[in-house]
Amino acid sequence: MSKPDLKGRRAIVTGAASGFGAGLTKAVTALGATCVATDVDETRLAEVVNSCPEGSAVGVRLDVGDARAWSALIDEHGPFDLAVLNAGVATNHIRPEGALPLIGLDGERYRTVMAANVDGVVFGAQHVLPHMVETGFGDILVTASVAGLVPIAPDPIYGLTKHAVVGFVRSMAAALDGYGAGLDVHISAICPGFADTAILSEEAKANIQSLGLEILTVDRVVETMLRAMADRRNGAQWVVWPGRDDECYEWNPLVTLPIRPLAARPAGDD
Repeated sequence: MSKPDLKGRRAIVTGAASGFGAGLTKAVTALGATCVATDVDETRLAEVVNSCPEGSAVGVRLDVGDARAWSALIDEHGPFDLAVLNAGVATNHIRPEGALPLIGLDGERYRTVMAANVDGVVFGAQHVLPHMVETGFGDILVTASVAGLVPIAPDPIYGLTKHAVVGFVRSMAAALDGYGAGLDVHISAICPGFADTAILSEEAKANIQSLGLEILTVDRVVETMLRAMADRRNGAQWVVWPGRDDECYEWNPLVTLPIRPLAARPAGDD
C-alpha cells in the first residue's frame, strides 16, 4: 500500500477520539505529521493523543458544527495543510423505534445530526482553505460512506448527510480544478461500507453479520485513507468494501453543465 510523505505537514483531524479519527491521528503522526486532534469527548481524545509519538499531537475540544469554534481553533492552532474532516454521528436515535423514517422525526436531534455530519464538513473546509489557497498547497479528506453513493432504506437521514458531503467534495474539486494554474489543493472522500465504529450500534453490527456481511476494521479503512492522501486524486470517492481492492467510484453523468472555470488567481500568488 502506498503511504504519503507527511514529514513537516500540519494536520487537523476531527472526530479523533475514536474510530477512523483515532486510527488516522496515530497513523499521520507516525508518518511525521504534527496533528491537532479534535473531538467533543475530551477524555478519550487525551488517550489518543497520549498514544502518539511524543510532541506530535495536541487534543482540542471542538464542536464541528459551530463556525465560531472553528474560527477560534484556526486562530490558536492553525494553519493546516492537511485536514481530515471525519467527525460524524449516527442517526438511528432520531426517530421512534420501529417507525417509518421521517415519521415522528425528532427535529432537535435532526439538527444535531446535520450539524455534525454536514455543517462540520462545510465549516471545516471553509476555515482551512484560505491558507491552502494562499500557499498553493493542501489536502482535504472527508469521511463519507457507501451510503453517500447508494440508497440506504433503513436510514434515509444518514443517506442524506453522506450524499450531501459526496456532492460537496465533487463540486469543490471541480471548483479547485478551475481556479487557476499553480494551485495544488485537493479534496477527496472516503466511502467505507459497514465498519466497526460507534456509528453502528452493537445490535446493528449483529444484524449485518447475520446477513453474511463482513464488518470492516478501523485499520482497513485507515489504510485506504492514507492511500487517498498519497494518491491525491481530486474529487475521488474511495470505496472501501470487504473482499475488494480499493477503487474510486465511477459516475455516469447524463449531462455536463456548461459552467466556465473560476477566474484564475491574481498574478504573483503562485
